[in-house]
Parts: sequence; structure tokens; C-alpha cells
Amino acid sequence: MSQAELASAHWQGLLANIINSLAQEEFYQNFSRGCEYLSGYDSVLIVWFSSEHRPVHLYDDVPEEFAKQTMPPWFEGAYLLDPFYQLFVDNAPDGVYPLVDVAPDFFFETEYAHNFYSNTGLKDECALLVNLDKDHAILVSLGRRDEGTVSAANIDTLKLTLPVLATLCRKQQSAGEGEITFSAPLDKAFRNFGRDHLSKRECEVIQLILKGHSNKGIAQLLDISVDTVKVFNKRFHTKLNISSQAELFSLFLEAISLVPFDADIDPLTHYFEITQRP
Repeated sequence: MSQAELASAHWQGLLANIINSLAQEEFYQNFSRGCEYLSGYDSVLIVWFSSEHRPVHLYDDVPEEFAKQTMPPWFEGAYLLDPFYQLFVDNAPDGVYPLVDVAPDFFFETEYAHNFYSNTGLKDECALLVNLDKDHAILVSLGRRDEGTVSAANIDTLKLTLPVLATLCRKQQSAGEGEITFSAPLDKAFRNFGRDHLSKRECEVIQLILKGHSNKGIAQLLDISVDTVKVFNKRFHTKLNISSQAELFSLFLEAISLVPFDADIDPLTHYFEITQRP
């Protein structure tokens, strides 16, 4: 889409619908139609991030066949491994972020990607991050499930219109009303994962592996050698009695889903107590 097309009657009509639906239930549906038109993506998931609770679902038009098998585990805890959630955690500025630009170097080889992300059917994904304040943000995930790619011109159009889109989101969140269901702040659980059973450095390595960093990437981030990373890998595999990244991923999701509300405990210890696993 060219900048001139932003003056088109179609876009102006979409924008008018978005503005007219501010503080209304259909706002995010209209907002999504506008984002899809500007970007060339064909599906949208909009969530509210908070440092105090799990993400809150605001809207999606994801095909049911993909939504049914991916959204429940994502909202229950898999979001902690999502590169777009990491942007929020890292206090990234408002922006348009293609997944390929922000994902760790080993992301598409992780168990998260193989066993979860692949089930979304997405071939291309990009997100708009809109910060509401230091503890809250709106994420607009734009997806495409065919083999085509979104053009650089479309991404540029999103960037050009981001100030308007971000302002509309902020207006909607400040004007909208409704109850929010609060649930366990799993960031704490993620940081605590394995602390009773592993060294601090081993826990750091596990967290980075789960997020999609390669041994080389972990070595650079922790300022240690690749060989040292491999040693930590071997140690926590032995201590946790696992033999693969697939088992680590499964253990993480099972443990994180059982953590009690706002509990400052190691999810693994709680999981082992419940399952009586040594």
C-alpha cells in the first residue's frame, strides 16, 4: 500500500468506523479490520499485557481450528516464551515488530516453535506494541497463514500510521469499562522455575533455552563460553532427569500451569509434590 492510498475512501471509511466505535464493544473488531487492510495480514489477535496478571484477551478473528488448540495453552502460560511478550517485559517502545526481527536466534528450532507455534498455522507474523503505562500494554498480533509474504511497503504503512493506531488504542482502554479477571502473575513463577533444584546459572540457561536462544546466543548473553553453556545443559538434564528439550518444555508447561495464585515458590517443587515425582 502506498502512502497515497491512506487517503482512499475505503481507508477513510474504516478509520471513521474505528473512531465511531470508541468505548463500544465492536471497537477492536473495527480496529482489526483497519489493521488488516493496512498491513496485508489476514488475522488478528489483540491482548492486554500487564505486569500484575496474565494477558487478557480483547479480540481475535483467528480461524477456530487454530484458536481452539493454541489459545488456551498460550494464555495459561506459554505466552511467557513468546518473543512479543518479551518486548513488553523489556519495556520496548511503541513499534511495529516483525517476528523475524525480534525472535531469538534459535527460536524456530525450539520445542515451543515445534509443538506450539507450528499449531497456529502462521507463516508470517508481525505485532504492534502500544504502551499504556510502564506496567500495561496492548499487543496487536497480525498473522498470515498462506505462503505469501507481506511487503516492506505494508510494514512501512503500519509504521506510518502507528501514532494514530496507538492513540486510538489508548483512548479505547481509558474509555472502555468492564471487569478484568485477574490470575496468577506467572512472571514470578517463570523466574522461580527450578530454583530449589538447580544453580542460579543453570536456571538462567533454562530460561534462555525456553525463550529460543541457541547455545551461542546464551554464551554471548551470559558472557561465558559455549562449552560452559553445554556443561550447564548437561547438569540440569541430569538433575531434572530429562534427556531432551522436548521433555524440558513439557515439564515447564505442566509445572507452570499448577502454580498457586501469586505464590513465591519454585513451580517445579510444587509439581513434584503433587505428582510425587522425585
